[in-house]
Amino acid sequence: MITDADLTRRLLPGDGPGEFFLPPLPRLLPAGYHPDAARIEIASNGWVRRMLADCFDSEESLLFFLRQRNGIYGPLTVPYAETGRAQNIADWYQFVTVIDSFVSDEAALGADHAAAAETFAAVVADLREGGVGGPAASLYGRAAQDLWRRIAAGMSARQVDRLVAALEAFLRGCAEEIRGKLDNHVPQFEACMRVRVDSFGCEFLELLTEYAAEVDMSRASAEGLFDEVHHHGMRQLILVNDLLSWRKEYAQRDTMTTVRVLCEVEGLELQDAVDRLCALVEHHERAYIAARDAVLAGPHGHREDVRAYLSGLDHLIGGSQEFEYLTPRYFGDGSVWDGSTSGWISLTASVARFRDAPAPAPSARPTRPLV
Repeated sequence: MITDADLTRRLLPGDGPGEFFLPPLPRLLPAGYHPDAARIEIASNGWVRRMLADCFDSEESLLFFLRQRNGIYGPLTVPYAETGRAQNIADWYQFVTVIDSFVSDEAALGADHAAAAETFAAVVADLREGGVGGPAASLYGRAAQDLWRRIAAGMSARQVDRLVAALEAFLRGCAEEIRGKLDNHVPQFEACMRVRVDSFGCEFLELLTEYAAEVDMSRASAEGLFDEVHHHGMRQLILVNDLLSWRKEYAQRDTMTTVRVLCEVEGLELQDAVDRLCALVEHHERAYIAARDAVLAGPHGHREDVRAYLSGLDHLIGGSQEFEYLTPRYFGDGSVWDGSTSGWISLTASVARFRDAPAPAPSARPTRPLV
């Protein structure tokens, strides 16, 4: 398991700017905490220990993961959900984040994209063949089966099929990210976004938003009712994540991130890339709101299920951003969020925070001893 110390050592002298300035982002959508957020997070950490501890190479690595507070992502993105469903969603997000962590680790899944693809195929097979019980073929599959039994019970048959397809899409995107990193291939912007839609889990983000709201949007989604809403909402999610996770992605030399695409493919300086992505975030957030409002004003806008789903998407987008500000996953083991959302961010500090001013330039080394 990669530690913060490992990441810091991977930063090479002269390897680009050591910090960047993150301007304020719009934050036009609600961010709320589930009333049982603390209990859900704690219980979800316990689930990770029971179901996935053997995936980690040591107790220290497991604790490093748990300190990232990934268990609160669910309560932040479905603050309105019935507690049992919120717990299931929290555990699902922990599950996929464990996989994502090892995808970036060249000592684990990240070592070989073909081997990772075989592991992922076994997970899907476990779901398809053992979702109602029975031994799992893999450690990841055992956890997936447990989630399947709990979540599928609250879904329609069509949603269950979409859940399998969503997991397959996520794992396919993860394998593509591994391949890109091993080949040191930085794609064009739109090619990167296509992979990120899968590896960010956009399909299950949408589906679990339905599950949390206890509605089934399968038919409406298939008919294209939410095409514009999903396009802009998912791009906002991906771009905010790319900005706030850049410390981690940069340190791990990941290639499937739009910050690196703009720097290495389009030739922008880091700060120019950050500024462009911030402008895109605002564009997509405002376009999402306009598309959402158009649906609400249209012939389907009176439907309670449609309104509940769109309200859920609002909380998904706002809650996801809230999580990315607060998690030590992106700001360093031991970081504690103070509520700041803009400022200078160091790429090399073991623990970073938003600062009001750039770090002072290092002093020049004296040419002779001081006396």
